[in-house]
Amino acid sequence: MDSRISRIEAILPTLATKEDVALLDGKLSEKISNLDVKLTALIHTEIAAASWRMIIWATGVMTVSFGGVFFIARYIN
Repeated sequence: MDSRISRIEAILPTLATKEDVALLDGKLSEKISNLDVKLTALIHTEIAAASWRMIIWATGVMTVSFGGVFFIARYIN
């Protein structure tokens, strides 16, 4: 019985208290909030960049297609 109590007493100082848990919860909530803001901004910038790439690609394809159609209509009879 005495050995069990001594093992418990050895472990007891390493256990977290309610205050420790509350402090960690506050820090974790703050970090998650900051991460949410950063990820949202990153997602918006990546979507905007991808949208511009698609617009540029579509404009290029349409320009080349128009050039091909113009060449065919003009020089191939």
